Amino acid sequence: MKTKKSNHYTEMSIDRWNSAHFQAYLREQHVKYYGIQYTCAGGVVAERNLITKYIGTARKTGLYRKETVKAFIDACFMQYKPTQQYPGLTFWFMVTYMTRLLQQAELIENRKEATEQAKEEYKEVAEWL
Repeated sequence: MKTKKSNHYTEMSIDRWNSAHFQAYLREQHVKYYGIQYTCAGGVVAERNLITKYIGTARKTGLYRKETVKAFIDACFMQYKPTQQYPGLTFWFMVTYMTRLLQQAELIENRKEATEQAKEEYKEVAEWL
């Protein structure tokens, strides 16, 4: 008997997420933060294409690492204050009006990566000595 392999984003590492996983994450976070259903600006396919531009595909590198895009989305949800006219967020809104948070997320991720790399280099030197 085969066991079913789950494709839910919560059961895999972020580096394995694709645009559909990011859309599922956006939907669930939207309900969590704002209590209303998520809607895509320009339609599901247009949003999927926009997300793909940022995260890339199996064949093409995106503009940012997936961890950076997730951190950006999280920061947007934390900072956005809903209004009567705009009760929720869309990924399009995030990348159009909240790009400073994307830059901050990228800077934080770059620093984490540099720290990890420095630790690895230190271990190599320590082993050599």
